[in-house]
Amino acid sequence: MVAKVVSVPSAVAPAMIDTVDPSLLVQVFDRIALPTFVLDKNHVIVHWNSAMEAMSRLDRSEMIGTKDQWRPFYASPRPCLADLILEGGNDADVEHYYTNKYKRSELIPDAFEAEDFFPECGAEGEWLHFTAANIVSPEGEVIGAIETLMNISARKKAEFELMERERVYKELSITDSLTGLHNSRHFYSQLELALETSRRYHHPFTICFFDLDNFKILNDTYGHLMGDKVLETFGALVRSSLRTLDSGYRYGGEEFAILLPSTDIEGAMIVAERVRESLENYQFAMPDGEKIKSTVSIGVTSYTSGDDVQALMQRADVALYKAKHQGKNCIITI
Repeated sequence: MVAKVVSVPSAVAPAMIDTVDPSLLVQVFDRIALPTFVLDKNHVIVHWNSAMEAMSRLDRSEMIGTKDQWRPFYASPRPCLADLILEGGNDADVEHYYTNKYKRSELIPDAFEAEDFFPECGAEGEWLHFTAANIVSPEGEVIGAIETLMNISARKKAEFELMERERVYKELSITDSLTGLHNSRHFYSQLELALETSRRYHHPFTICFFDLDNFKILNDTYGHLMGDKVLETFGALVRSSLRTLDSGYRYGGEEFAILLPSTDIEGAMIVAERVRESLENYQFAMPDGEKIKSTVSIGVTSYTSGDDVQALMQRADVALYKAKHQGKNCIITI
C-alpha cells in the first residue's frame, strides 16, 4: 500500500479550520480511509480520524488538544513529518530525522513523503509510508499541517523476501555445491577484479593453487563416495583457514585456488601451510574402521607489475607443477 497526501486547498482551509461545523469536519476526515491527523500552527492535534485511531489504537479523545502525535511511532517525543513541515519544511531538518528515507512530493508543492520502519507500531513493528503537507490561508499564512499514513509492511516483506531469494540464487550460482567454495566461473571474474585492484592501488596480491595428491588413485581404490568426502572435507578446511578478505574456489575436479588480496608471499605461505597441515593431519574413517589420509600440493605466486591473468595463473601453475614433482604435500613459491 502507498500513502497519498490528503491536502486542503488554501481557499478552503480557513473555512474548514475556522467556520465549518466541527461535526461536519470530523465526518469529512473520517471519510478518509487513510490514517490521517491534522495539526494547527502550534503543533496541537486538531483532528485524529477513525483510520488513525484504528492504526494507532489511540482514541481521538485522548489525542486531540495534545502534542502527542509522536506516540504511535516513537518511544519518546520527537518531531513527526507534519511537525517538520510546520517548522519550515527545510530539507536539512527532514534529512536529520529521516536520513535517506524521504523525498519531496511530486504531486504537492512543499510536501514531503517518506518510508520508515517503526518498531513501536503493532506487535512486531510496522513499515509505514507517510506524507505531510502544510495548510495555508488565502493570505499565505501556514495555519496547520496534515499527515497521512499507509501500512506498507506486507509490501516490504514481499520485497525483502524477493531480495533474499535473489541473494540465495546468486550465491548458489557461484558456489560449488559439494565443497561450499566458489565455483570456477566466479573464480575467473574475481581474479580479474583482484588483479585490477592490485594494479590500480599498488597493493600486494597473492594466489595459491592447490591440487589433491593421488586423488585418482584414491577414487579408484575407495570409490567416488570417499572421493567426494575428501573434496567436501578439503573445502571445509580451506574455508576455515581464510580471513575475511580471502576467498576460496574449486576451479577443477580436485583443483582449488585461494585469492589473497593485500597479502604478500610471506603471508600467503602462512595460509597455504595452514591448509596443507590441516589436511595432512585429517583422518578419513572408512566403513570398516580403516583410517586413510590425503595430502595436497600447493603453488604460490604474487602479482608483479605488468602481470595479466594469464601470466599470474601460468606462474602459479608452474609452482604447483614443481610441488607435484618434488615429492608432493609441499608448497613451492615463484
